[in-house]
Amino acid sequence: MTRAAEPAIAGPAAGPEAAGRQPVLDGVRAVSILAVLWTHLFPLRVVGHSLNDSLGMFGMALFFILSGFLITQQLLKRPPVGNFVARRLLRVIPAAWICLAVVWWFMPVSVDTALSYLFFYANLPPQRLVWPIDHFWSLCVEVQFYLLAAILLWLRVRAIWWLFPALLLGITALRVINLSTTGSITWFRADDLLAGACLALLLQSRHVGTLRTALGRPGAVPLTLAVLLACSLVSSHSVYPLSFLRPYAAAAFVGALLMQPRHWLSVRLGGPAFAYIASVSYALYVWHLPLAATWLGSGDLWTKYLKRPLLLLVVFGIAHVSTFQIERRFNELAKRIGAGRGRRLKEV
Repeated sequence: MTRAAEPAIAGPAAGPEAAGRQPVLDGVRAVSILAVLWTHLFPLRVVGHSLNDSLGMFGMALFFILSGFLITQQLLKRPPVGNFVARRLLRVIPAAWICLAVVWWFMPVSVDTALSYLFFYANLPPQRLVWPIDHFWSLCVEVQFYLLAAILLWLRVRAIWWLFPALLLGITALRVINLSTTGSITWFRADDLLAGACLALLLQSRHVGTLRTALGRPGAVPLTLAVLLACSLVSSHSVYPLSFLRPYAAAAFVGALLMQPRHWLSVRLGGPAFAYIASVSYALYVWHLPLAATWLGSGDLWTKYLKRPLLLLVVFGIAHVSTFQIERRFNELAKRIGAGRGRRLKEV
């Protein structure tokens, strides 16, 4: 990812994404949200050890890798800044703010806390994350990455070719220095996003052939998945060194799936069930913890888990309505804003 690779910004896609939408990415997104749902709503114990935190780390790594990958692909196409910002914010804000309004109606918060959530900086010190919307930390990281992307798009998009790799290595180094294996503060977690961004850059660079050779080998998909799972383990007793490699393992796994679209796992992940779950994944993420904080998630241990099927039914129902009745309308609005701006630029 040197400056010699920069001309690929304006050229045709060099990697698998050139063929258009990749169904396997929908599958990866579906797996990420299913992992998060299981983490928060069901116990996962192996030989007496809880693995819920590890499964959550796995799911969020995939989520951030996809986000960084797709956002960087958009940056490489150099859309108008206003169009980019409108589409990104209209994708995130409506569902998030509706959820916050509902939660705060029943559980009011201070003005400072409300502002930190509304403007997506609640995860920054001093953190103002509160139950049952403390999972919004990831939306804060996401929106902050959008802001960085918009600034780079406005100033000089070619800077991403050196800035994103430098930030990735810098954040990894910062995590190692501070022995930070988990967390929700942006500068201890954004390396997952940046690893996805660097994967997108590699697929557009002169190094794509080397990447295809390395990740297109038989066995690359299960190997990278096994490494990712190993890097996602969370230890509460000591620092787990492999966790520092989690962003790189997640990027390698997604890259291997893209390089091997006919692998049985890639084919399965590209199926219609995964595509639907991916389509409602954002709403699932936003609503699952607030709904779990209601009667649907109350009671003693047995009562709580007996209610889980009903909770999941309600979560998926609200996610479906949110996605196709609310989010879709705002997404269409964002597209119209972009189309209108494009016509005005042509007229000028």
